Amino acid sequence: MRFGGHQPKARIFRKLKAETQREVYQSVLQHVRTCLNRGPYNVLELRANLTPEQAGALPMALTTLAQAGEIAALGHSVYARVPWMPATRTVKTSPIEDLVFASLTEHETASEIATWLGLSVVEVRESLAALERAGLIEERLDPRRPNRYRIVSPHMAKHIRQGAQDRTFTDIARHG
Repeated sequence: MRFGGHQPKARIFRKLKAETQREVYQSVLQHVRTCLNRGPYNVLELRANLTPEQAGALPMALTTLAQAGEIAALGHSVYARVPWMPATRTVKTSPIEDLVFASLTEHETASEIATWLGLSVVEVRESLAALERAGLIEERLDPRRPNRYRIVSPHMAKHIRQGAQDRTFTDIARHG
């Protein structure tokens, strides 16, 4: 399923009036909470049907909710609501990287992604660099079209992750 073609280009959040920022930010927080109460969602599913102003607030809202421990990344740009429990460790996630990674299904350059997500080109380039270091994306090897990125092939991604997608992880925490 492709979500990018039907979603609006984001308005840059920091350029909105303060009152609009508050309203939009609160509406996006509520939207994400409502969606994730139903179950896990991909970041592009969370972005679907948002207004351009709301789409610009989505990275900040996801970051706030993740830092608060309300949501967690499950991998592959999927987020889920975290049931309340005493914190055992800090939830580490990067919603901006997840949005940039998911955007590569529709866009290839940092400037295209930045415009579509309403982020700065610097933020997008930093995310692309991190994703490239993680082995999830690569720059296309076409000298006529430089600075274009793509998701690595599933076979190569599996090799880079050393088969982690096929492993079974066991909960080894002490409970009680």
